[in-house]
Amino acid sequence: MIKLKPYFNYSDERGQLYGIIQKGIWKEINHITSSAGSIRGNHYHKKTLELFYIISGTIEVFIKNLRNGKETSFNVISGDIFIVEPYELHTFNIKTDSSWINMLSKRIDHNKPDIYRL
Repeated sequence: MIKLKPYFNYSDERGQLYGIIQKGIWKEINHITSSAGSIRGNHYHKKTLELFYIISGTIEVFIKNLRNGKETSFNVISGDIFIVEPYELHTFNIKTDSSWINMLSKRIDHNKPDIYRL
C-alpha cells in the first residue's frame, strides 16, 4: 500500500484546483458510494493496481500483503489518496456514508476478472 499526497493545490476567488495524481496509467475510473455499516472489497488482484481518492466520509481500510503476511489498518477521510498493489487483500469498513473515486491500472474483464477472494 502506498499513501500519496496531492501533487498540486491552487486556490483563488473562483474556488480550488486539487491535483490528485500525475503519474501512472489508469485504464478504468469509477465513482463509488457506500452506506455506513457496509463492507466493500475483501479481495485482491494479481495484476491490477488500484488508486483510491476519498471524496467524503470515513472508511477504515484493512490491508494484508499476501506475499509477506504484513497487515495494516488505517482510517481515510475526504482528500486522502492511496494505492493498493497486487497481492494486497483490501477490505473497507464504511464508518459513515462515503463517496470515492477508484482508478484501476487494468480494465475489469467481466469474463475473466482479476479479482480473487481467500
